[in-house]
Amino acid sequence: MTIRKRIIIAALIQALLICIICFFAYISFKAVLTKLRTIEVIDDLNISLLEMRKAEKNYFLYKDLGELKELIKLGQERSDLLRSAGGYVAPGLHGWTKKNYEILLGTLNKYLDLARQVVNTRQAPPHLEEELRNLGHELTTFSEMLLRKERENVNVIINQNILRLIGSLAGILLIQLVLWQYFFRFIIQEIGIMERMIKMVSEGRLHEVAGKSISPHNEIEIAIKAISDMARMLEKREEELLQTGKLASLGVLISGVAHELGNPLNNISLIAQTYGSLFDLLGDEDKKTYMGDVYVQSERIKKIVENLLDFSRQKKQELREQQISDIVMRSIGLVGNHLKISKVKHHVSVAENLPPVFVDASQIEQVLINLFINAIQAMPQGGDLFIDVFEEPGNGLVVMKIRDTGTGIKKEVLPFIFDPFFTTKSTKGTGLGLSVSYGIIRQHQGEISVESAEGQGTTFTVKIPSMKKDQGDD
Repeated sequence: MTIRKRIIIAALIQALLICIICFFAYISFKAVLTKLRTIEVIDDLNISLLEMRKAEKNYFLYKDLGELKELIKLGQERSDLLRSAGGYVAPGLHGWTKKNYEILLGTLNKYLDLARQVVNTRQAPPHLEEELRNLGHELTTFSEMLLRKERENVNVIINQNILRLIGSLAGILLIQLVLWQYFFRFIIQEIGIMERMIKMVSEGRLHEVAGKSISPHNEIEIAIKAISDMARMLEKREEELLQTGKLASLGVLISGVAHELGNPLNNISLIAQTYGSLFDLLGDEDKKTYMGDVYVQSERIKKIVENLLDFSRQKKQELREQQISDIVMRSIGLVGNHLKISKVKHHVSVAENLPPVFVDASQIEQVLINLFINAIQAMPQGGDLFIDVFEEPGNGLVVMKIRDTGTGIKKEVLPFIFDPFFTTKSTKGTGLGLSVSYGIIRQHQGEISVESAEGQGTTFTVKIPSMKKDQGDD
């Protein structure tokens, strides 16, 4: 379900709940208004009955038929009013049936008929007077009881409606919370996944993001898939850049390696010439010695070529437990002849008991070779290359400092030194070496930084988490 559909459904449910509340409030207020109207009619009837009883007493005191006529007139008006209001008064009489309402009207009409009979006879017999008094008292009592009971019922209804309204609002709020949690829990989870993937991309862990297989069902998942696809493309481009950087470094290495290959090849050539000219004079042991020398020189060539092939070969990142000192020494071996040709002396200082690191050895070698070649090129007249390897106390980082005594880097270009395709070597450099090195170290959760002063040399610092720190983090 897409996010848009989720929001529309949530909005429709919310609108439906609001309509239900409005309908319930309308019914509740209508019931209260009906009750209040009923009380108003009964209250008017009660006042009229009191006036009728007053006229009745005046008649018995003064024998004034005019009082009875006023009583009849007032009672007829109340009777007509009750009949016209019966459509809402009778249903509004909480706890009283329609029969009780009809009894009320019947008693009132009977009371008026007796009053008319007295007026017509002009002299009522005693039993009629007594019956008139009793009906008047019954009407008054009934009316007062109705009024009192209906007022009580109004309070009960109002309190019940308030409680129902509060309960309905609480129920709707609970439903809202459940709905929003149901609809947006997935969105929050998906945003969390996207956040983690973006963080992994920023840390250079492209292979982890690229390995995620996602079938999008909504807008956020489409964005997550786009990030995964982007990481897959970036990983591919990164591999190409890594290989390009290796080939660039390899081109520089070959100029030094060519000299190193030349020595064993010359030795093999001289041995072969000597062996051919002295073949008849040599004994079996001498022949074996000559062939042994050829084998040694061949193995030397084979080792050089294997190192170059291992360095140039394109392969995916393979993290393994390694000793950083071994990686440093292999990297120095690959640039050894270049150091000799450039008259650069190297000074290596490796601390004892260094913890192992969990790295791709060939990638770390590539970083070191890039830094060594840059240092060598910064010392065209020769110089010193200092390589210090130690553990930074307190945080479990293995540190490699590569310092040269070369020309240094200008202050204004130093902030851009790790940017792709940025180079200070004019057309001789690709501008990828340091950028690729930066990416490799970030992939290994490490740091690389540079300090330089023009004319005083440059120092690159590489920090890689040790196995000891990784275990502590877990």
